[in-house]
Amino acid sequence: MIHLPKKICLSCRNFSLQDPQSGVCKVVKGLVNYPLKATGDTCGQWRDCGQQYFIRTGWIKGRLAKENGDKVATESGIIC
Repeated sequence: MIHLPKKICLSCRNFSLQDPQSGVCKVVKGLVNYPLKATGDTCGQWRDCGQQYFIRTGWIKGRLAKENGDKVATESGIIC
């Protein structure tokens, strides 16, 4: 089965997460304030970030679990 990524900000090379719901778009380098984007937003300058997508989704799951006081098992250990 081939995994085809959704063309959303969360799976874009130019996106940098700040919290579980949003991040900034760094398609234009060197800005003082990068534009804020939701993880599900889209644009015409999307570039596949590959494995980084799975790292981001794992970070989001861990962060949400920590906020809820839950424990989450990950490849690198348990987040509590």
